[in-house]
Amino acid sequence: MTMPAMAALARARSGWAGLWRALLAACMLALAAPHATAQPFNTRFVAIAFHGVVDRASELDDDAVTVDRLVALLDWLRGNGWQAISLDDVARAHSGERPLPAKAVLLTFDDGYRNLYTRVYPLLLAYRVPALAALVTEWLDVPPGGVVRYGEREVARERFIDWAQAREMQRSGWVEFALHTHALHGEVVGNPQGNTMPAAVTRRWSAEAGYESALAFTQRLRADLARGRALMQRELGRAPRALAWPYGRYNATAVREAQAAGFTQLLTLDPGLADARTPLAINRYLPTHNPPLSELVTNLRPETAEVRIARLACLDPAALASGNATEDDARLGRVIERARALGLTGVVVDALQRDAQQRVVGAWFPTRELPLAGDVLSRIAWQLQTRAGVAVHVRLAPRDVAAVLGGDAARVERLYDDLGAQVPLSGWLMEDGTPPASDLPLGAIAPDARTDAAWVVAEHRRAHLAALPRTPDRDAPAWHALTRLEAARPGLQLLWLAPASRDAAPAPHRLADFTLVPQSVDAAGVPGVIDARLLRWFNAAAPPDAARLAAVARDGQRRGTVAFGWCPDDPLADRPAAAAVASDVSSRTFPARR
Repeated sequence: MTMPAMAALARARSGWAGLWRALLAACMLALAAPHATAQPFNTRFVAIAFHGVVDRASELDDDAVTVDRLVALLDWLRGNGWQAISLDDVARAHSGERPLPAKAVLLTFDDGYRNLYTRVYPLLLAYRVPALAALVTEWLDVPPGGVVRYGEREVARERFIDWAQAREMQRSGWVEFALHTHALHGEVVGNPQGNTMPAAVTRRWSAEAGYESALAFTQRLRADLARGRALMQRELGRAPRALAWPYGRYNATAVREAQAAGFTQLLTLDPGLADARTPLAINRYLPTHNPPLSELVTNLRPETAEVRIARLACLDPAALASGNATEDDARLGRVIERARALGLTGVVVDALQRDAQQRVVGAWFPTRELPLAGDVLSRIAWQLQTRAGVAVHVRLAPRDVAAVLGGDAARVERLYDDLGAQVPLSGWLMEDGTPPASDLPLGAIAPDARTDAAWVVAEHRRAHLAALPRTPDRDAPAWHALTRLEAARPGLQLLWLAPASRDAAPAPHRLADFTLVPQSVDAAGVPGVIDARLLRWFNAAAPPDAARLAAVARDGQRRGTVAFGWCPDDPLADRPAAAAVASDVSSRTFPARR
């Protein structure tokens, strides 16, 4: 008998009439119970990472929004059943104490701009919604009238809130403060060529000492987090429980140090729904370029799949190596400009140097396991990403590494550790793996989520890597290699090169962002595909003919192909000629003009 039925019985009056009424009530409850719909214990929510909130469009930078856009969103949330939640709500859902609302949103504001106090705080009070604000404590500790080093500029201290304003907002109960690190919201020199990269994930380089050691990097993180927590404890009376990674960049070492320092909730800028069950990786949507309300609303439901247009080409760093640093830099500049002209979305770059017989003779990044052919991969990757705006997928097959390292699994893993630590790659090309067995765990994905949405595929992949046994099966080396890279560069894209097959459109690898389908550019037509994660990979012994590539690209797009690439490519000789193919292959001119 259910508890409500027992209570009804206990409250009934004595005698047959009372007993009859109690039994009747119990039966009615029992009959109703099977028809009641059990509500799932929701732990999913959306988190939004706002930055500055300004009055006029003339004041905008890339990450700021105008006040009217924020007001429109707050109005829309209230009118459409959304509830703003706090970190307390996330913590209660994590512990199983109380589920989150079905439409839950966490509003966060990074960097501690003065308009957090003058514009955002009054809105929070008016709408009675909570928010989380992440502070860079070094900036707040600058005295009035001073300057703050903000990126590559120096700005007035008064651009940011002060501790008194932070205390006032905290006392209201509507604003909680997180740490945005003490002094890691900036960049450090990350290679001999002088590229500056995010400080929280980059091993510093100097002419005097070379690269920072793993131990020194860890100690730098540890000291910074301790300093930030101590300042917030001193000024706000409490140490923060949450940490927001600067630029959304983090790695396994940073997560480990944050956890050891006492942080229980870590905020990223990774896409997709956040989940209270994984508080050390809270995904956040970053609005950029002052998006309209329609775009803000669309990103509250990230389950929907997007059409992922892709244009890829290969690059061998050997083509850029002239023996003269000035000439090498000029060659890289030509590669970057050509990538822009072609409208590429990504470049697949070789990590290893090979001789004429295709034997591995060195690496294009510093590693303990192979001779250094040249410390250039880091610069190539960073310049292509920041100047050409393309993803850089590194090509480094475990079978090639194992062959040259005598099959020593520990040495293979160390090499991948070195690659992840030294090179700011955005993806990896897996060449020697097969699709995993269908019974492997896929993680807890919302049942209505489209499985080809990028963040859902990434979540499937993380669940697979977490459950990966250390077994000697055929595919273990490839998955273990990805595990090492993912630890150093979370959020990597995975390209999977499918085996050559007569099947023109094989099923996509369910754990890969793109499955590269090998095909000759001379084939008669390119079959159209519906799946957005299949990429036609035109490969041969030489770069494709420009006229043929343009014709195949036009035909493929008309048939439904939205992703393709080619290998090899000869950027210095401009083969295929960018001027001849750009209008047909560029991602900027999709779909094909008619």
